[in-house]
Amino acid sequence: MKEVLRIANLSQAFNGTTVLHDVNFSLAAGDRLAVLGPSGSGKTTLLRLIAGLEPPKRGDIIINEKAASRAGEVLILPEHREVALVFQGLALFPHLCALDQIAFAARGRGGRESALGLLESIGLGHRANAPLDQLSGGERQRIALARALAQRPKILLMDEPFASLDDEKRGEMRDLLRSLLERDETTLIMVTHSRDDALDLARRVLVLDQGGQVASDPLEKVLFSPQHVAVVRALGLGQVIPGEAFAPGKAETVFGKVCTTIGTKPGHVRLLVRPSQPRIVSGLEGVEAEVVSLELRPSDAREVRRVAVVRVAGNRLRLFVRERVLSVGERVRVQIEGECEPVEG
Repeated sequence: MKEVLRIANLSQAFNGTTVLHDVNFSLAAGDRLAVLGPSGSGKTTLLRLIAGLEPPKRGDIIINEKAASRAGEVLILPEHREVALVFQGLALFPHLCALDQIAFAARGRGGRESALGLLESIGLGHRANAPLDQLSGGERQRIALARALAQRPKILLMDEPFASLDDEKRGEMRDLLRSLLERDETTLIMVTHSRDDALDLARRVLVLDQGGQVASDPLEKVLFSPQHVAVVRALGLGQVIPGEAFAPGKAETVFGKVCTTIGTKPGHVRLLVRPSQPRIVSGLEGVEAEVVSLELRPSDAREVRRVAVVRVAGNRLRLFVRERVLSVGERVRVQIEGECEPVEG
């Protein structure tokens, strides 16, 4: 696949404060990248730099094998980058109807006829003449997406695109977006806090933490072999607990001795505990813990799981309750099964 975007040593600072530093990745035509991380980690700044809305402090942005930005300079203006940006607030025109919203972006690319075709493709052909104030939140999301795609971009940038939608509408929008991207082989970069959006749409994941890049890998690698605490938190992969390695493949934690994937080097470690690993055990196995809260959590459309949070020496651990009925304040014995993976951060 042809490379459509390369980010090299990209950094940005405002008023002497660095908000993004040394970000590196590349994407091919049709790639889909989810950008995750806590608020203030530089996610939206990254989109603005790629869109050409501001010059970087340092580094290079190469789009379609042409230098688009470099330190202190925007070399290719936003309107000439073949990049479309969908803002979190959508930024639709309040005075235009649904069709005219899209036709405005499609000027020179088929105009109203092209816009009507896009409107039909997102299932809103019957709402062509509806004014903005008569469109639902989900319909406005679709209009904003169609308006961006009317520009026929090589790269589509989306900043928290589905934040205002409920779970059902988010799922519908993800399905629609995926089909439109695949049809045109458009490259997607999507900033999101939603694990579901990332898992459903992304092929690659970029995780930012305090402006720095802690992961830039295929989705499967990030899921099955996370290397940093920020990745675990961003994708909800489990909990991280402290421990002390004392032998090859062994560590001591407040929740007892655990098996690990670490080598022979002793010392402090941080360990990922996957949701399925902690268990309530009988007899003298495990360590004693206090149940501090109980909740119900759906694992999918057909099943609701009971979840307990237990505490040992001030450390909390969430676990699935498989057989027993627990009560808050009850004392139980807990054990972590399987291997725990070490993570940095």
